Amino acid sequence: MAEYYYFASTLPMLSMGKELPITYEEFMAKAREQLSKKDYRDLEKAVFSSSADAAGNPVVREWQEYSEKIRAVMNSVRAEKLGFPGYEVVSGGEKIFEDRIRSIVEDLDPLEGERALLGMYFDFLSSREGGSPFSSRALMIYSLKLQLMERSSSFSQKKGLSEFDRLYKEIETDIFR
Repeated sequence: MAEYYYFASTLPMLSMGKELPITYEEFMAKAREQLSKKDYRDLEKAVFSSSADAAGNPVVREWQEYSEKIRAVMNSVRAEKLGFPGYEVVSGGEKIFEDRIRSIVEDLDPLEGERALLGMYFDFLSSREGGSPFSSRALMIYSLKLQLMERSSSFSQKKGLSEFDRLYKEIETDIFR
């Protein structure tokens, strides 16, 4: 596995809840200049969407498994909350994991819940940062964390309320035609 001492050392620190220090697009442009073609192709696979092609990469595979685990528990907790018959809460393997998801679904408003989920993902990635901070593996984790921060920073209460009002008026118009 290649080491990218200069490139990794020039990247700003990432911390969830802080201002975005660099965009994902800027990071990828710099990475294209610094990484080998193979490592850059692997880095491109470190994204939120799952694919069989990306699953061959250990970092991405762990990320996909963790994401799937969260989605499964989240869906079953939501189904239980909505009273859908025949649904049991799928265990995430750990009671504390299930309790945290349940807390997010039941106790938080949707925006706070989404941010809490992004925080869970961020913490998971932070726990995988062992080894060299200059490796292509570390850069993949950095990429995923950067994407999480970018998603979190895109949330705006003003934009959300505006979109809600637009959708509500659209529904209202459809009902009263």
